[in-house]
Amino acid sequence: MRIAICDDDKLQRETLEQYVTEHISAYPNIKITKYSSGEKLLDALRSYKIDILLLDIEMGGINGIETAKKIREFNSEIIIIFITGYVNYVSDAFRTNAFQFLIKPVKQELFDQEFERAIKKYQNDHHKYVIVQKSGTISLEINEIIFLESEGRKINIHTKNKLHTKYGTINDEENTLLNYGFVRCHQAFLVNMKYILEIEKNDIVLKNGIKIMISVRKRSEVVTKFNKYLAGLTT
Repeated sequence: MRIAICDDDKLQRETLEQYVTEHISAYPNIKITKYSSGEKLLDALRSYKIDILLLDIEMGGINGIETAKKIREFNSEIIIIFITGYVNYVSDAFRTNAFQFLIKPVKQELFDQEFERAIKKYQNDHHKYVIVQKSGTISLEINEIIFLESEGRKINIHTKNKLHTKYGTINDEENTLLNYGFVRCHQAFLVNMKYILEIEKNDIVLKNGIKIMISVRKRSEVVTKFNKYLAGLTT
């Protein structure tokens, strides 16, 4: 798991590095890299994978918000935690699909709480989903799944690039994926909230333009769960 710290203040970079280092005993696979500007971070991302990003907003050159916007043009997976002394950037930060927004000076206890939550999200996103078929076994990362659809005794698993099919019930799939950011919106559909663009009166609109119907009795529950998901209260 690769953690990047981007801040033009050397002392702040070192403080955050110390905070992250406290977690290495529990997660020995953590690797830390540090950047002093948005430009250097963006350049590194051309060839270097980052999983969790601790990003300052007020920096010389390109600021943190603009850096995050540029990252989102080619990478929607990085978990971004903004760390800044300015609360007026909150709404701009969350428009970049930020995971959290922490105000300086950040105390270690609060940092630890949010960093652990970010790690849990990373682990959930990369958890393996196994499909057993007659032709063999397929292993997917859960965050690849957009939605599942029940069709008779079959389950259609819609991913970014391919449709997979297995035998089973949507109830069993719901129990399996409940803690991974999925919501049941209809007796036949289970949707990954990561891919929801908006919720209309009768449908969920996905980011790829597909619409999934919502049953009347499920709508209130779906809206509540999605709002909590957006607020970072569920994974």
